Amino acid sequence: MLLAVLGLLGMTLSGTTWAQAMKDPTRPPTQFLDPADATDSATAPVSGLQTIKRTGKRRIALLHGEWVKPGDRSGDAVVEKIDDQSVALRYQDGRREVIGMYPEVEMQSSKVVKRSAAKIGKEP
Repeated sequence: MLLAVLGLLGMTLSGTTWAQAMKDPTRPPTQFLDPADATDSATAPVSGLQTIKRTGKRRIALLHGEWVKPGDRSGDAVVEKIDDQSVALRYQDGRREVIGMYPEVEMQSSKVVKRSAAKIGKEP
């Protein structure tokens, strides 16, 4: 009986430890937190692109903590283009960099997804 209670207690404690190691996906980026609340568990995005805002055909991006639009400077680069999921920068040496909102995610157009779904539905 004592062994069973100790086993259950051990499982409960290990679950608590595991849960404490998880990062909170709803936690704001570190730069928006009070320094006393900031911990290394909440890190800023690696790319520097935080969000893209679209109003009609106009797009602006929050890049490295500053709102920019096409033609604005961001560091050593000029913002060349802002798409729904990325920002294109042009450097003085001619180099071009595209920063994606979700670089690890491959985005597909909804038309491609609908066509694929239609093909699946037609198969016997």
